[in-house]
Amino acid sequence: MEDKIQLKWYEKRQGIKLKDKIKSKQRKKEFLEKQNSKKNNASEKKQLSSKRIHSLQKSKFIKPLEDLFSAEKIPEDAKKIIEEFDKVVESTHPLNSKQKLLLPKQIRSLSHFLTDERGERRLGYMNQTVLLSAYVHYYTWWNLVRLVRLFSNIDKKFFDVKDSSVFLDLGSGPLTVPLALFLSRPELRKKHITFYCLDISQQALAFGENIFLSVAARLKCEPWKIVRVKGELGSSVREKADFIISANLFNELCDDFKNPPDFLAKKYTEQILSYLKFENENARYIIVEPGDPRSARLVSLMRDSFMRRGFFPVSPCTHFCQCPMDGKKGGKWCNYAFKTDDAPAELKRLSEKSELPKERAVLSFVAFQKSKDGQINGCNCFSDERQEFISMRITSELIKLPGGRSGYYACSEKGLLLVVTSQQFLSGQKIRVLNPQKKLPIDSKSGAYILEL
Repeated sequence: MEDKIQLKWYEKRQGIKLKDKIKSKQRKKEFLEKQNSKKNNASEKKQLSSKRIHSLQKSKFIKPLEDLFSAEKIPEDAKKIIEEFDKVVESTHPLNSKQKLLLPKQIRSLSHFLTDERGERRLGYMNQTVLLSAYVHYYTWWNLVRLVRLFSNIDKKFFDVKDSSVFLDLGSGPLTVPLALFLSRPELRKKHITFYCLDISQQALAFGENIFLSVAARLKCEPWKIVRVKGELGSSVREKADFIISANLFNELCDDFKNPPDFLAKKYTEQILSYLKFENENARYIIVEPGDPRSARLVSLMRDSFMRRGFFPVSPCTHFCQCPMDGKKGGKWCNYAFKTDDAPAELKRLSEKSELPKERAVLSFVAFQKSKDGQINGCNCFSDERQEFISMRITSELIKLPGGRSGYYACSEKGLLLVVTSQQFLSGQKIRVLNPQKKLPIDSKSGAYILEL
């Protein structure tokens, strides 16, 4: 190449040397070769991507990445305890024949007390023996069905805590949360855990501890250390917690409607954070509430509040964007449900006798984990169109649509979606689909983006 490259007369005047010109030509050639290589690679990738897209578009089946309520994830020994929970309660707090006969009526009265007559209810209602017994035989049993399903399906890494960790259950009542966690996570049974249980009813706490110890004995496990704390939210607890859970607490505290929900969300967030051990960079919190619009609205607001304080939602959210199902008036609220076909037969019979049949179990929840750097990076809401896939969570059961079509509502970083598909999904399933490259139409009824699969 060197004998073909010569210096021009003006290059000689400028003092350019032949070897520099040769190097310059060589660099230019290498640069052009790299550019051509990049173009060829991009073209090949585009062709492969087009083939993949074409292949996926032809496929009618999308395999869910994750379930929220798979019964297969529940440990076998936990299933047996739940199936015979009435016998567990009977072993610690037996009822005579008259009390058993009156139980359905008492459960029905308690239901009115907790719903349409809730304005007349005192917060310490579980200090009354009859109401507490009715609550444990019906509500605690159904709550175990819900919570064990949920806790069994949340990512195992979320419950990967150190030995000798401190847990706190806010509004513990008859220790439903410790019971559900002990049943659903066998790996935690092997750890030395101190579980603080805070409630205003000392009687409910004592009732629940007896049941918890009975369950641990049936499972032939060493029970966790239970510390009962009589008091309301805000009462002092001896130790800071690594892990906090509250279930069905705030729907009762919000009964008075004296303050707006955004104010309450900030207030409750600060109270919960005051219990957390902040030097633990993996501190965690789960909030579970009934799946009604008012409760779901509070859960969504607390999600925002916790994210502003450096926590990220581990589940059910597939993104860090603003919640598109925040329960605002006229909008959708975030809740998940599963059918109760495989619930304990005796529990379903008791529900029928109490005139409270239950075909679906519904809840709203968010599981949080502290961000190690104390900040949540902003997400690209209405996601980057160059992103090949998007993840979403199915948030409804099957919806019949005009024209003989069907679909589901789903939550994603793009916002609320109306997924039109012939495939069957379950509430709470997480799926991943190709990111549509075109602008999505909007459903006039819900305001959701329409995504056809």
